[in-house]
Amino acid sequence: MNEQLKLLIELQVIDTAILSIAEKIESLPERLEQFKGPFKEANASLLKIKTQVEALGKRKKSKESELEEAQDKINKLKLRSKEIKTNKEYEAHLKEIEGFEKSKYRIEDEILSVMEELEAFTKELQKEETRVKKAEEELKQQEKALEEEKKRLHAEMETYKTKRKEFVAGIDGELYEQYMNLLKRLGGTAVVPTKNEICLGCNTNIPPQLYNDIKKNDGIFTCYYCKRFLYYKEQ
Repeated sequence: MNEQLKLLIELQVIDTAILSIAEKIESLPERLEQFKGPFKEANASLLKIKTQVEALGKRKKSKESELEEAQDKINKLKLRSKEIKTNKEYEAHLKEIEGFEKSKYRIEDEILSVMEELEAFTKELQKEETRVKKAEEELKQQEKALEEEKKRLHAEMETYKTKRKEFVAGIDGELYEQYMNLLKRLGGTAVVPTKNEICLGCNTNIPPQLYNDIKKNDGIFTCYYCKRFLYYKEQ
């Protein structure tokens, strides 16, 4: 095989590997975001329950204040009982006390209902806190794993880059410039194999005579259409 062609083929293999590694490195932040999903979801759910628990706590406190006010009014009304002179006034006074006592019982029922809700939400809160903790631990594990993968990929890329320099050193300057222009213009493939008189880079037919010459692999040939370097690979 032509030595320059052989170097170009090897260089393409290396550059394909480097581009693949670069894509994997670029995808790491997106992959991390996927792992953040369950953690964010658990956190949002926890925050929602915390808000409900806080609201119920405030409602309970407000009802307890109402209960104290109602009891205070009942106590004051009972103290005034001694001052009442007539039966009519006394009956009206008792009805007023009765009204406040009914209000008191209603408030007590409301407090009991709030406390039951509060107990249920507190249990849910504990569950969500456990869920958040678990999601956070899993996220940290994934972050660590992805960071290790990132280091491994960078090390692998550096190995390929070092190897690449060795191949580039043996390639003719003009040929390398042509190769790099093709690599940039054609999405990372400048050297492609041929099969059945077809360029596997752009799927264009290759003239029979040119294909016969390419099959010998003893010269530098390019595709008429896409200009990629062509070589023949044994099936």
